[in-house]
Amino acid sequence: MTVETAFQIQFVVPIKTMSLETTYRILAESKQPETVDVLKSGLTTGDASTRQHCFRTLAIRSCARSHQLVIDSWQAYRDEIVKATVGHRDGLSETVVACLETELSSDQRDDSDFDTERTSTLTQMVLAFSIREALPLMIDAACNHSSHMVRQQCVDTVIAISSAWGKQARRHYAGQRPDPNIERLRLALTTQLFDCAKNFQRHRSEQLLDAFLVLSTWNDPSLRSALDSDNACRTLILRRLRSSRQQAVMELLAGFIRRRSIPECLLGLMLQRCDAMYCETLLQVITPEPTAVTLANLKEYGLPDCLRGGVSLLRTLGIDRDSAIAHAYTMAMRHDPETIAVLMEILERHRTRTSTSEKACDAVAICLGRCDVPSLDYWLQAIRSDRIDSILNQDNDTEATPGLSLPEATDQPASAKTTENDGESSNGFSISESFEDRAAEVCMRVVRWAEEGSSRFSKPALRLLRELNINNMLPLFPTLTTEERMRIGRMLLRIDPATLDVVRDGLRHAVMSRRIEAIEFAQTLGLVELMIEPFTMIVHSDHQQARLAAAEALATAQCDESAGLLKELATSPLGSLRDAAKKSLNRRGIAV
Repeated sequence: MTVETAFQIQFVVPIKTMSLETTYRILAESKQPETVDVLKSGLTTGDASTRQHCFRTLAIRSCARSHQLVIDSWQAYRDEIVKATVGHRDGLSETVVACLETELSSDQRDDSDFDTERTSTLTQMVLAFSIREALPLMIDAACNHSSHMVRQQCVDTVIAISSAWGKQARRHYAGQRPDPNIERLRLALTTQLFDCAKNFQRHRSEQLLDAFLVLSTWNDPSLRSALDSDNACRTLILRRLRSSRQQAVMELLAGFIRRRSIPECLLGLMLQRCDAMYCETLLQVITPEPTAVTLANLKEYGLPDCLRGGVSLLRTLGIDRDSAIAHAYTMAMRHDPETIAVLMEILERHRTRTSTSEKACDAVAICLGRCDVPSLDYWLQAIRSDRIDSILNQDNDTEATPGLSLPEATDQPASAKTTENDGESSNGFSISESFEDRAAEVCMRVVRWAEEGSSRFSKPALRLLRELNINNMLPLFPTLTTEERMRIGRMLLRIDPATLDVVRDGLRHAVMSRRIEAIEFAQTLGLVELMIEPFTMIVHSDHQQARLAAAEALATAQCDESAGLLKELATSPLGSLRDAAKKSLNRRGIAV
C-alpha cells in the first residue's frame, strides 16, 4: 500500500485533488498520531523516492515518535536519511541528543549488558549531523563511562567533530568573524576538555588530549593556561604536540610560526619536530605567500628541522610546496649556498607549465634577491670540481639557455631534461655528489640565468655572481692550475662583459706583475689575437720578464701580426728572448 493510499484511507481525502508535495506537507503538519503510521508504511516500500519523502517528513515533524522512527531506520538507510534530512535536522538533532543522554545515563558495568548498538547508532548520527550540542555529554562519557566500547565511540566522535570545528575556528583568525554564540560553546568545550586533561590519570585517554588540542586555537585561555603552568598537564600536552598523528594537532603546532608571541615551551618543539606529515603541514601553514610575521619568525628562529635537506627534501615534496619552501630557506638560511641550489632546482621543476608555475617563479624571483652573495672561495670550490668541465662542454654542445619566462616554457632545453628513474637531472644535483660538485652545478645554473638578459632572473643571478669577476680573479691566476684557469676564463667571458677590457688594461698596467697576470690570462683563454696592440707594446718596450711571458703567449695565436712579433723577438740580442721566440715559432710550425 502506498503512502498516498494509506493517507486516503486514514484521512478520507480524495488523493487526486492534491499534489504529492501537498500530501507530504499535510503529513508533516498533522497532529494526528495515525500520521506516523502512514509515514512508517512508506519506509517499507521499495521506492527510494518515497522513502526519501517519508524520512524528510518525519524529520520535519515535531513529535519524538517520528524522530525515533528515523533513528530506528538509521542502520538500514543511513545515506538516504543523511540526504533527505538536509536543512530539516533541528528537531531530529534534539531528539538524538535526548536519546543519547538517556542511553549514557543508564551506565552499566558490563559491556555485554549495555546496548552498545543503540549508542553506536546515536553517536553515528551525532557525527553525521555534526551535532555540537551533544559534545559535552559525550566528553563526560569518554572520561567516566564504565563501558570501554562506549568511551571509545564517544571519544572518536568528539575528535572527528572537534577537528573540523577547530580548523574552522583557526581559519577565523585569517579575517572572518566567528559567531559569538558558537564561539562561546567552543570555549566552554575547550575548558571541559582541559579539565579532562588535568585528570588524565583517571581516564588515561591520549585521544581526549588530542581532542583538546584539535578544538583549540592559539589564543584560547585554556590552551594558554595549559602551556603557561609548569606541571604534569603541560608535559602531557607537549608530548601530544610532539607525537600526535592528528592533522589538526600538527596544524595547531605549526600555526605558531605565524604568531607574534610563541610560548617558550613550544618554540623548540615547533622547530624540532621532523616527521614527514608535520613537514607537509608546516609548509601548508607557511603558504606560498607568507605573512610578514611568518617571515620574521623564520629569520629569527632559523629553519625548522623538518625542512632541512635542501634539494633532496625538495624532491620528496609536491611542486605546490615550492613557493613555501623557497621563502622558508631564503629567510632562515640566506647565507647558505644550498639555498641557491634549492631555488635553482625549483626553477628546473617548473619549466613545464602547471597551475602553480607562475606563483613558484614569482616566489623565486623574490627569494633570489634575499640570498647573500656567495664568497669568492665558494666559487673557487666550484672551479676545482672536474664536473664543471662536463657542464661547460654540454652547454657548448647544446647551446641551451633558459627560456625567457619559465611559466611559458613548455619544453625543457636539452641541458635540463631530467633522467627518469635515477632521481637526478642530466645536469642536475646528484644525491651523492661532493661539496665541490654541488658548487659547480649551482655555479653553472646561476651562470645560465645570468646570460639570459631578457629573463627576470638575469639580474638576481648576476648579483649572486658579483664576486666572480675578472678583477678578483686576475691576482689569483698564478696560484691556479691550467685547468682551473681555463674554467674561470670560460665562465668570465660568459658573465662579465668587462673581462676583455680588464685584460687589455691589465696588459698596460704600470705594475709588471699585473701585466704578467694579464698575459697568462690572455694565453690561457686564447685571447692573444684580440690583444695584439698591447702585446706589441710589451714586445717593443717592456721588461725582459714580461717580454718572455709575451713570447710564450704568442705561441697560442694564429694571426700574421703575432708571427711578426715573434720573428722580431727572434732577432733580439738577448739569448733568452731569442730562444723563447724560436720555441714559439716552432710550436706554430713557422720556419725561423
